Amino acid sequence: MEQEITFGVRVLNGFLSVMVVVLVGILLAVVFSLILWAFGFF
Repeated sequence: MEQEITFGVRVLNGFLSVMVVVLVGILLAVVFSLILWAFGFF
């Protein structure tokens, strides 16, 4: 059973990986800013 990964599938996987990293970064930024807000930095 040979698996050929086409160019489109590779592009889609790369795009989804980037999106996951971006979403995790946004989530961490929101949590970090909420912590700063709780300590009175904002």
